[in-house]
Amino acid sequence: LSLLFCTIHPFLAVKSQPMLSASFDFTWLCFFAAIRCSIAALAAQPQACSKPRYGPGLTNVTIFSGGLNRTVTLYTPYVASSGNNLIPPTLPAPLVVNWHGCNKHHPLIDYHMEISKVVDAARDRTSMLMPWYAIVPLGTPATFGGNWGWNTVYHEIPCGQPGVNDEEFAEAILDFAASELCVNTSRIYTAGFSAGAFLSYGIACKHGNRIAGVGANAGLLARGSLDSCRTAGSPVPIQSFHSLADPTVPYAGNFAWESQDAVDAMWRARNGCTGASREGPIVTFSFSTTRCLRWLCPGAPVETCTVGPDKKVPVGLDHCWIGGRSGGFPNCRPRHGDIDATAHMMDFWDQLAGVTALPQPQIAFV
Repeated sequence: LSLLFCTIHPFLAVKSQPMLSASFDFTWLCFFAAIRCSIAALAAQPQACSKPRYGPGLTNVTIFSGGLNRTVTLYTPYVASSGNNLIPPTLPAPLVVNWHGCNKHHPLIDYHMEISKVVDAARDRTSMLMPWYAIVPLGTPATFGGNWGWNTVYHEIPCGQPGVNDEEFAEAILDFAASELCVNTSRIYTAGFSAGAFLSYGIACKHGNRIAGVGANAGLLARGSLDSCRTAGSPVPIQSFHSLADPTVPYAGNFAWESQDAVDAMWRARNGCTGASREGPIVTFSFSTTRCLRWLCPGAPVETCTVGPDKKVPVGLDHCWIGGRSGGFPNCRPRHGDIDATAHMMDFWDQLAGVTALPQPQIAFV
């Protein structure tokens, strides 16, 4: 209120001379109000903005959760200081937490960063003066097959060490980001592939008030979980990317997993869509292999990107991060016409936040 009066009081003061003394007093009031607001703004920022613990680049960090020391790889962006040195952000920046799949491609974090390109995308945005943090957590070893992964929220894929609670680990990561990084807590996103996409959905189901958006590649939810998720909390912006020919996590689901169509319909219902024509869908991407449809639900948008076959891969893409690197799998090589899921979801998140960004190429190229 003081600042509002500061805006109008000069105009009031010129109406009559007797108000000049009052104008002088209010000038000091404005001065002190501005100082108080500046102090409050600084106090509202995480302490890590002024006293960063992690320098720019990649760092392995240990986070204690559920009685275990868990590992994440942290990418800290940079800004240029007045001396033209590269330092961590001094203003809160967005964060994406990127969950790997259930596999034994060691070193696993390196493999997932390679195929998903999420850390690369954070670097690219940072180089355009739009800093992004990225965290890539490491799962725990399953009891079979030499795989490492997650115990997902709705127990669709038990690919972690028995008894480990990865929902609790996700909460610990969010707490770490809020207290130890210069992160904008209203702009924390989660992305994942395969089991990591199952986990991303589950985190959004249970903790939607802490998540600003989800990008799920080749993931679903357990049969019987949709009613629970639909009523579990606040709306969450959702994007799904899925090959119609995925043999590992079938688009149509199976005896244990709901179909992608059913999962997306649940998110539309949770986000307030009623089927009204004004809600869409609108086509946000259409090319030779990929079609993306977005519903403008009152609570938050929901987007579905489906990827089909072409002459080069007539059977369609395998179980892949869409538009990512192949990871050595021939049927995951991106084709001209496949959407670059990473660029698409991060552009979408920037748009939701009202950030004007240089759009990244969203068509994947070999």
